[in-house]
Amino acid sequence: MDAVQAARNYAYKLARHDKVRFIETFVHIEDKDAAEIVVPFVLWPKQKELICGLCEHRLNIILKARQLGISWLVLAFAASEMLGKRGYTVIGLSRTEEEAKELVRRMGVIFGAMPELICERDERREGMPWFEQKALELTIYWPDGTESKFKAFPSARSAARSFTANLILFDEWAFQQFAEEIWTAGFPTVNRPTGGKVIGLSTIERGSFFEKTFCEAPGNGFTPYFLPWDTDPRRTAEWYANTKKTLGDLIMQEYPASIEEALTVPGGSFFPEVKRHTHLVEPVHERHDIPRRYCCIDYGLDMFSAHWVLVDAEGRARVYREFDAPNLTISEACSIIRREHRGERIDAVLAPPDLWNRSQESGKSRADIFAENGVYLVKTSNDLTAGCAALKEWLAPREVRGQETPRPMLTIEQDAAPNLWRCLTKIQKDPLRPDVYAKQPHDLTHDIDSLRCFAVSWTAPGRMPERQLPRDFSFQKEKKDRGGYGETPSESFMRYV
Repeated sequence: MDAVQAARNYAYKLARHDKVRFIETFVHIEDKDAAEIVVPFVLWPKQKELICGLCEHRLNIILKARQLGISWLVLAFAASEMLGKRGYTVIGLSRTEEEAKELVRRMGVIFGAMPELICERDERREGMPWFEQKALELTIYWPDGTESKFKAFPSARSAARSFTANLILFDEWAFQQFAEEIWTAGFPTVNRPTGGKVIGLSTIERGSFFEKTFCEAPGNGFTPYFLPWDTDPRRTAEWYANTKKTLGDLIMQEYPASIEEALTVPGGSFFPEVKRHTHLVEPVHERHDIPRRYCCIDYGLDMFSAHWVLVDAEGRARVYREFDAPNLTISEACSIIRREHRGERIDAVLAPPDLWNRSQESGKSRADIFAENGVYLVKTSNDLTAGCAALKEWLAPREVRGQETPRPMLTIEQDAAPNLWRCLTKIQKDPLRPDVYAKQPHDLTHDIDSLRCFAVSWTAPGRMPERQLPRDFSFQKEKKDRGGYGETPSESFMRYV
């Protein structure tokens, strides 16, 4: 073995056993502020600590401030694994296809800047590994025929399900649609007794699966890391003060100093009035009234959401059943609605007006197809602002005569609608329109859109059973005096007659 190959093998050994040294020696990244765009990756102290943590733990979740180079850092970590372990496979998941392509492009920058260890396809040399880069995939070909791969996917429920990986990277995890479904699909690809690693990183998005996973760590098996704004040592107190003047309270979301700040997002919850002690109630098994029952739905191929609501004789409503499932055809959704009615008399099935939009191909609306399958819909309003106001009115606790605790007009039966409860407590205000709820994360909106159909509709209260008055049929009894006078006539009366 010549000296060059020996040095190369030593570098591969560093990639396996001393990633901090390997990254600072061989990895280059892009720096838009530098004189040369591609520069050596000089790690800051907190970045070094993070690398050491990633080496030690299998499941890793990183909450970070903006612009700290952490995406480059985890790609450098992945590159060291691909060079240090032949046959290593990395899967990167991003919000969109364009962002997935950007991950592959950055990985190409990293490998393209270490010609002493790996060469590009057009510059192949004997005895050296070389790499080939495509839009969503980068492959390293080793002289012995083995391959190391980096594959990137946009967020989708089935992303990466069919691949076996050594490492999964979730980039900007909080903003990925279907994040929980993706995690369910992706985790089995690395969940092996002998290895497999996960790294999820993101800034905060309240109500997201990322937030839930981070807040539950380490109890859920993840090791949490927090990187504040001053992870970059070039950021001074003066820089922070000037940035705060520009961003105001948004600085807590973009450049948090603590986990508490990161979780205190400006605007806040859209339904702060929803509390467990006021809005969750025990089921009522014996009723003295005859309630009206409604089913409200939100239908789309990405998610079908339905809720059953009863309104009592006082006009108070309670959600007592829910159903949520993706990828249902209209006929399948109708079968579920009829099944979940469970023989109850449903006064109306309430639906948003977009279901009445007609198809250019068939001329039918989706509401027509619902009707063909035995479910007749009642059109509600699509005014988001009015619907949000109506829903908040239903959920607002009010004083009740004779009771110490205020009660809302709309409650949810305990354990009857857990997904609706999650969405109501997690959904945030729209940052640009505070009178409506945010449309991201999108998976939080389906159940609330469904309930909004009920809130914005004209619904009637239930009724009390008709009171049965006692009846006296004593006039039908046989009388002692058949003459009907109640006594024997006197002699004077008889003479008169």
